[in-house]
Amino acid sequence: MQGKQGNGDVQRGLQPVVELRSEGASYLYSVRAPRSKGVIPPSSYRHTGFASLPDCLRDVARALGGNFTRIYVRLEGHCVGERDIAELRKAPDAVAGELQAMCREVIAELEKKQQQQQQQAQGEATVPRG
Repeated sequence: MQGKQGNGDVQRGLQPVVELRSEGASYLYSVRAPRSKGVIPPSSYRHTGFASLPDCLRDVARALGGNFTRIYVRLEGHCVGERDIAELRKAPDAVAGELQAMCREVIAELEKKQQQQQQQAQGEATVPRG
C-alpha cells in the first residue's frame, strides 16, 4: 500500500520550469513541465522582448502567480534553483542579481571541470605505454 503524498509533494510535482534567456539586448522566458522519466517536455508558453531580466521576472510572476507558488529556474541553459513566485513579485531586481550570480558560478564550475578533464586526458596521452 502506498502512502499519501503530502501537499508539498503534489505542489513540487506540478512545479513548472521557467527557462530565462537573453536574446540580443532583450530577455525571454518559456515555461514547461519538469523532466519526466528522462524526457524534457516541450515549452507550453513563450514570451519575448523584455528590456531587462527583472522585467522578465515580473511577467513570470504575473503569468504564473495565480496557479503556482514556486518554480524551477534555468538561466541561459543552466539550472539555478527554485524560487517562490512571491520573491519575483516583491524583489525582481534582487532575484535577477542572485540568479545571474548563481549562473556565473555554475558556468565557472563547468569550465573548471572541463579544464581538469582536458588536463587529465593530456596527461594520459603523454604517459609512455610499455
